[in-house]
Amino acid sequence: MGFDESGVTVMTCVAVGTRGSALARCQTGLVLDALRRSLPGVDVPEFDIRVISTQGDRQLNASLQAIGGKGVFVKEIESELLNGQIDIAVHSLKDMAPELPEGLTVGAILARACPFDCLISVHAGGAAPLDSLPKGARVGTNSLRRQSQLLHLRPDLRIVPIRGNVPTRIRAIERYGLDAVVLAQSGLRRLDFTPESLMSEYGLHWIALDETMLPAAGQGAMAVECRADDAATLRMLAYVDDASTRRDVTVERAFMQALGGSCTFPIGAYGRGTDEGFAFDGFISQPDGTQWRGCSFTAAGSDVPALVAEAEQYAGRLLQDGEPQVVGTAKS
Repeated sequence: MGFDESGVTVMTCVAVGTRGSALARCQTGLVLDALRRSLPGVDVPEFDIRVISTQGDRQLNASLQAIGGKGVFVKEIESELLNGQIDIAVHSLKDMAPELPEGLTVGAILARACPFDCLISVHAGGAAPLDSLPKGARVGTNSLRRQSQLLHLRPDLRIVPIRGNVPTRIRAIERYGLDAVVLAQSGLRRLDFTPESLMSEYGLHWIALDETMLPAAGQGAMAVECRADDAATLRMLAYVDDASTRRDVTVERAFMQALGGSCTFPIGAYGRGTDEGFAFDGFISQPDGTQWRGCSFTAAGSDVPALVAEAEQYAGRLLQDGEPQVVGTAKS
């Protein structure tokens, strides 16, 4: 550490924790590039990237639910933060549990990329995204959220569990004789996949699911975690924090937490600013797509505590006993 002209502590070398996958390294690079662009020139530190292996990376033959659900891609990295081995950690926000370990905080959430999923398919798109899949099509995903929505819309589909990095899951289509896999658009774009490159390199179709499936809470957003008492690091990270994205994902994560959220049952959540204020959609269901319960609300303002309270209220309604239902639109 050093001091600026006013005597305020500034970072001179920052140890950065990340997973070792190509996507994780790419996202870490994007965060560090944003910091280099945003920080005053004299305050730009050296960044020392440390690759940390996580349980989720090591145990590829088990489902995420079986090895611990939310947190399996971040726990080892958070331990390094807590013991002072690293100063910041870059995560996909959707991998983070809604409640952080004591002593840690999310110091920055960068502007969100596309939050939605897409179908990477051997079949060309139809009138509606899932219409392209033949009856009984085999679709690869290890996400209960994706599985439940697919089966809610198309009970005839056969879900094939697959895990691995983005290229591995794309290659799984040929390897396992799948009709399609479901992937996050943000991860594909960050790794420079495009609809054109998928067609030219793999002969596969990119079918956007923006209007078909709700994303995971925080999907598409990159988060930077640090120690809550590290004032110099928090001051540095404030330069790349995006207020609109933080508002949106804070509401989504509050909804998830109110539902007891983890990877053990399906939850979808999507909050966003609108011309009128704010809009939110969410759901829970059984993994097989039954017992579907969804909610939507709109709000005229953008006060985060009020929006969080609204989302928590709707989550409570979804947990009430009764038949699957869609809860109506709020007028707040």
